[in-house]
Amino acid sequence: MGAIVLLLEDDTPAVPGEETRRALQICNAGSVVDRFELDVVGDAKDWIRVEPAEVNVFPDQSAGAELVFTPPRSTDLPAGEVTFALRVMSHEDIEGSVVEEATVTVGSFTDFGVKLLPRTRRARLGARFHAVVDNRGNAPLRVQLYAADPDAGLGFTFSYKEIEVARGTGSVVPVKVKPAARRWRGADVTLPFQVLAVHRAEGGEEEQTADGAVVQAALVSDAVVKFVMAVAAAVVALIALWLFVLKPSVESEARRQASAVVGEESGPPGNGTGESPPPDGATESPGAGQAGGPGADRSPPPSQDTGSGSGGGAGGGGGRDDPGDQESQSEEPPGDQGGGGEAFDFRLEADAPVSAEFDAEATYTVPEGSTLYLIDVVYENVAGDAGVVRLQRGNSVLRQLALDTFRNLDESYEQPIEFGPGENVVLAVRCQDPAAQSDAPAQNCTPAAYFSGRLVKAGT
Repeated sequence: MGAIVLLLEDDTPAVPGEETRRALQICNAGSVVDRFELDVVGDAKDWIRVEPAEVNVFPDQSAGAELVFTPPRSTDLPAGEVTFALRVMSHEDIEGSVVEEATVTVGSFTDFGVKLLPRTRRARLGARFHAVVDNRGNAPLRVQLYAADPDAGLGFTFSYKEIEVARGTGSVVPVKVKPAARRWRGADVTLPFQVLAVHRAEGGEEEQTADGAVVQAALVSDAVVKFVMAVAAAVVALIALWLFVLKPSVESEARRQASAVVGEESGPPGNGTGESPPPDGATESPGAGQAGGPGADRSPPPSQDTGSGSGGGAGGGGGRDDPGDQESQSEEPPGDQGGGGEAFDFRLEADAPVSAEFDAEATYTVPEGSTLYLIDVVYENVAGDAGVVRLQRGNSVLRQLALDTFRNLDESYEQPIEFGPGENVVLAVRCQDPAAQSDAPAQNCTPAAYFSGRLVKAGT
């Protein structure tokens, strides 16, 4: 006849990380003494065993054994009912061997954490952080988010006040932190704060905290004040240079030039009539020197040669350039050298069927000879799908987000993400539940992402 297995009813859940036992009976329905080998088959065989592994049973008698459950404390084993099979192998009657199916309830455990990215930001008016809640338990986790600072000098705004995080995943919640008072001048001030993630359950509540800080900078920095003071000092120095050095020199030169011009117009000293004396050996004509006489020379004196040694010296600068007539030339500031490349943007959209793997990928390849610097990424989950989306550089994962935590998520990077020539910008998706947050049915998950940045060509 073989073996008969009797499992005793027991609703006690198997607690992860602990040992739980359940009794059973093995009955020998044969006519001879039989030896039975007991083991567990199926996916649960790694954490379910039978003690003892062998029993000898007389005909029409039974022997007791125990099922020992030691479920691991891991997110890979979800809370709930697990089906397993107990195999009883007969040594005397192979056909009398049996496989008995049974179920055991795996209990849930809670294990989560929260962290801030980044932990510290420097800002004048406000800063943006990201609170990351990681669920390390084996059941979905619902938490509320709060923030506080010891001096009550900050204001906080969460994109979501309450979130649900699937087991083994993390959710990102943007947090805006704004100082209550502005600082116009002075040194930087560090304002610490804490973000709290609180999970409430029947047995009480658990909370985890993450420390962060805002370094508030003055609206007018010391460098700007020093620059303004340096410019003011330079202006004062230029004014003083003009008033006490350059202006007196210019006026003195102008007076000297004016005196030289007046001396040239009046002519050299003569006979008192303003006429030049006759050349050596020349005889004055009758009536010379007499005003209005018939021999009077009424022509003006010959003009002085400003380039001659004597006349030029007497004229005092007839051949010189006036410094006041020279135009000053200013240097134009150099123009834009174009070293920042050109603005560039594109969009990737995935169409992913339900899968346990990252099967669907949307890819953009950076052109050869160019380098792409990503500055801003907007993740889109318009349909409200559930799953995980990744930003990758080829096969290297740069960013991972849970789809059910956002509809639109904008991320800006102070330090751009660099993709070299020929490298792939990949949007990879693991679809768990299409349109999980919507009443409309859907077959595939359709998240997308919009990328913007700078495309720099080699040699520019």
